[in-house]
Amino acid sequence: MDGKTTIEITNDRLEQAIKEYAAERTKEKLSEVLNLLRPTKLFVPAMLKAPDQPIPCFLKNNDGQQFLAVYTSKAQIPEEPKSQALLSMPFPACNSLVAKQEANLSGMVINPFSDNLILKTELVKKLHEADQKAPQMKQIKLTPEQFHVFARKQAEFNVIPRRLFAEGESFVQSLCDEREGFVNQIFADTYKEAKLYPFSESDYSVMALDIAEDLTLVRIDLPEQKLAPTLCCRLYVTFNPLTKTARYFTIEITKEKDVRLLGEILPDGRHTDHGNAPVESAELQQIIDLARGEDTGLTS
Repeated sequence: MDGKTTIEITNDRLEQAIKEYAAERTKEKLSEVLNLLRPTKLFVPAMLKAPDQPIPCFLKNNDGQQFLAVYTSKAQIPEEPKSQALLSMPFPACNSLVAKQEANLSGMVINPFSDNLILKTELVKKLHEADQKAPQMKQIKLTPEQFHVFARKQAEFNVIPRRLFAEGESFVQSLCDEREGFVNQIFADTYKEAKLYPFSESDYSVMALDIAEDLTLVRIDLPEQKLAPTLCCRLYVTFNPLTKTARYFTIEITKEKDVRLLGEILPDGRHTDHGNAPVESAELQQIIDLARGEDTGLTS
């Protein structure tokens, strides 16, 4: 991968979850937002006290209360007034700043000029305390090989199916239109750090087929490098444009050289096992048979 390439922070799924919470303010939807926030990096505008001393900017409401302003992407940040610096801060670091008594903040506001989601100091402190109590001091250091397995598995079994079922037809359309570039970006975003990402667009192969008016099938061949047992060598996405039903299938590597497993990720995140995968030449037909088989009743 070109060393000059940079990976932009986007947090699309988080932004979608925030909008869903705004439309239906339930504890479950708030929990989803918080769960997506926890591993996220946010943009924080700052002023420069000195060239190497950025001070995060605060916003004041009509009642004089001050909030730490954070943004899920650069697109959310207004062009004016322009800040002197822009910090990329993990969500727990934002929590820590708000939780400090001397800051005297009333909370944190996420995307104040669009979503305007306010997390009050009481909630932020609880999240901060939970982070402090977590066994962070016992973090396991991953070898490079273990990290690649972890990152790939996140993309293959979590990020892609979660987006597929959340975004439905628009996700499938983007996959069909942008193909290798679209998949490469998802994996790159999952790795977080550009210097750690070992793949490029040319390492992927995406084939989109309109089998019939009721079935679109997309085959995604994944990079052979960094491949290890429990990871996928191929993925299949099927979509019925008439019923808007999406399904997601995995061809999983095992420790046995010639044995592959055929799995499926359901819309609720559960993994189901369809047994041994057939030889590669017969995979496509089996996926079609499964997609057209007994209706799971699960739609995107």
